[in-house]
Amino acid sequence: CVAWDHVASPAVDTLRHTAGREYEDLLENSLRKLGIPFVTEQALRAEGHAKTPDIKLELPIAVKGRVVNWIDSKASFCDPLVHVERGAEQFQGYVNRFGPGMVVYWLGVIDEVADESVGDVL
Repeated sequence: CVAWDHVASPAVDTLRHTAGREYEDLLENSLRKLGIPFVTEQALRAEGHAKTPDIKLELPIAVKGRVVNWIDSKASFCDPLVHVERGAEQFQGYVNRFGPGMVVYWLGVIDEVADESVGDVL
């Protein structure tokens, strides 16, 4: 029964959504405290953008010597499968629309993924 499925039940989906929103709020609050101006995903969607990261920076910043125009928040752990196979298409859409950006995996990143960060997504 779907209601008891620990991976895809409505309750699990609600928990994932809630955790994701909490981490997005944490990211937004951190940027505000640092005085970094940004536009939220909701504001970008109101402007008519179909595919949007969680944050579009109004002015680019540099992180580890690389330009960052947008930030996407993930309330998950990242391994190569998650980042490359599940995220590559999503992140490339952001790069095509907004330029280079960054993904924050709040629950950690396997060293292999962190060390191999190349291209337009940090």
